[in-house]
Amino acid sequence: MSSKILKYIPNEALEILTQWFWLHKFHLKISKPRRTKLGDFRPSNNQQPHRISINGDLNKYHFLITLTHEVAHLITWNRFGKKALPHGKEWKENYIILLEEILQQVEFPVEIKEALVKHMAKPKATSCTDTYLLNSLRLYDEIQNKLILCEIKEGDCFLLQGKRKFKKGKLRRTRYLCTELTSGKPYLIHQAAEVVKCS
Repeated sequence: MSSKILKYIPNEALEILTQWFWLHKFHLKISKPRRTKLGDFRPSNNQQPHRISINGDLNKYHFLITLTHEVAHLITWNRFGKKALPHGKEWKENYIILLEEILQQVEFPVEIKEALVKHMAKPKATSCTDTYLLNSLRLYDEIQNKLILCEIKEGDCFLLQGKRKFKKGKLRRTRYLCTELTSGKPYLIHQAAEVVKCS
């Protein structure tokens, strides 16, 4: 694992992440900021190993927790394949185990540690749906006051990528069914998408 990752994580996390890379054999890609997701996992195929990508604009604590979330997907995939639901019981069990490991190794700020302990009692599909955890992580963002889709109310209007105007609808797993106001067409938009609220 390249030492370049130290730019994105707390220093104390390097040892445990090195173990994860060695045990689980995956390629990590630091992605340009994506408006629709923070990270993702793609299983191996004949040509490539398991791949995990994490947005490079996350603060070091948010990056680490997002990476932990995706490594839990990898472990779940290795054990159960398609038999396990993406954020089902098996994933939650693996995610909790990994979070316990990083809590033992990393000195998190008090507010994040408290939020993580609470988060572990009932893990959610993304950090953005756990507002207590999300708010504690955001305290360490370089740029404050970002707004993401899961933070606005159903029925509110918003701009995506500063251009297209939508109305927020019902949650479908990790995405909201939204209506583009110009065309009236429905779109599934990830709950972690950065948006601008409009009237």
